[in-house]
Amino acid sequence: MFPIARTATISSSERVPNARGTHLVERRTARLSYAAAMPAPHSTPAWSVAGLRLPKALENDERGTALHAALRQSTRKLWPGGALLVPTGAWTPALASVLSDAQREGLLVRGLEAVERTLEREARGLSMVDAKSATERGSRVSRLVLLSRDGTERFYRQVERLVGAQGPRLLAIMLDADSGQFAATVPDASGVVRALLLEHKDFVARALLSLYPSASG
Repeated sequence: MFPIARTATISSSERVPNARGTHLVERRTARLSYAAAMPAPHSTPAWSVAGLRLPKALENDERGTALHAALRQSTRKLWPGGALLVPTGAWTPALASVLSDAQREGLLVRGLEAVERTLEREARGLSMVDAKSATERGSRVSRLVLLSRDGTERFYRQVERLVGAQGPRLLAIMLDADSGQFAATVPDASGVVRALLLEHKDFVARALLSLYPSASG
């Protein structure tokens, strides 16, 4: 919540009696009032694991509560100086199967630059739809970006900016896997693969359940 704006005032006894001095004091008062009204910068990112809303298919039954607990149980910073805590997970054959299925459906994006372009394009489209309908859609997780553990600090800084810009619709998870395991899942990919984006909420739900099988009951 933003702090309450407080207007700085100067009593008449503090004003300089001549016109020039009075104007100087009045201008200073206006500057103080404007500065006091500005919101304080956030000390923590708006995105947080605790505040995420999962896809409806998961949120509306007992799996939602279990998944929330699993996501919060093990978190880490993307890089030592970062402010964002993201969930961690293990690479599993079940997850690899989900990723392969998503690739066949054309719903898997490979590489951080391609992920950024995809999310930015989607965000522009959503903004246009919301503007036309004069409504704002809910902030529910619909995209999942999986990260390898062997990225550079620059890579993870870039991811942190991306997550902050996209907000709660994007969930980022750091996997106990390297770029080689990522690339093996998408054998037609060229270059190093350290980020994979699942574009559809159904695949997001399947991937989460494969990452945290205890939530399936």
